[in-house]
Amino acid sequence: MLMKPLLRIILLVLVIFSISSPSFAASTITGNNSFETAYYAGYWKYSNMGTTILPEGEEEAYYKFTANAGERIYVRSSYRNEYEGMKIELFNSSKDPIDRGTNVVNPDSLTPFIFAKADAAANSQTFYIRVSRGNYTGDMYFTVSILDRIKSGSGTFPFSGTAVNNGNIYLNPQGVDSSVITMDLTNNLTIPKRAFVKSITTSSTQSPTQGNVLHKIMPEQTGIWYTSTVSSATSGHYPISLQDQLLVAQKWSFKYNAKATGKSTMTNVRATINYEYDVTDQFSY
Repeated sequence: MLMKPLLRIILLVLVIFSISSPSFAASTITGNNSFETAYYAGYWKYSNMGTTILPEGEEEAYYKFTANAGERIYVRSSYRNEYEGMKIELFNSSKDPIDRGTNVVNPDSLTPFIFAKADAAANSQTFYIRVSRGNYTGDMYFTVSILDRIKSGSGTFPFSGTAVNNGNIYLNPQGVDSSVITMDLTNNLTIPKRAFVKSITTSSTQSPTQGNVLHKIMPEQTGIWYTSTVSSATSGHYPISLQDQLLVAQKWSFKYNAKATGKSTMTNVRATINYEYDVTDQFSY
């Protein structure tokens, strides 16, 4: 007899938990059909929006969120093939357009989507999202999310050949440069599109090992030789950062400078490159 009241209590607790816990069931969004009634998603990193229902007869759905200075984000909406003409746009706090969106991404896949992007210039900067229905006439169902555009990666890439230094036989105080070897990363498919160098180091094997050696590297993009900031026969560290906006996927040249009078060679020369890229540059339309 005690089991029935106990079961009622357990069921009541489960119902209350399912209503109060956002992780248990995401709520739907509707009625947000103007800037004034925009659904507030809060700070973008913590936004967790459920499915939007755009009823027949309503043309647009609006959302509002904040981002901090330096953050680069993109907003995306799920898409269905019958939603032809559906569009997503971003606006600033003054409701001026920032990005009118793009064509459908991955249109032939099971998960096509549309997106728009923005860069925050101030802390707690407000942005608005507008999703327009396009040509579809019935009730629409879709999800909107806010994501980080910027990702980091790294890779180690070999130079071809052997750099040869004939020795500083004239005792030049500036040392003598070796022959030049190269690597071509232009069509390297492991490198994301428009990935930019955050930092770069080189490593090598010198034979025989000498002191007072400096590595040098040159990207074809600038035609400038960058000299390592550390004197070492086996490694080079360069004054290169994101500010230089050097693409990873290009041709690179290498040589080394030695002050020793004896001849030497460098083999197994490799560049380790840390880079940053925008995920939206990788999308296919």
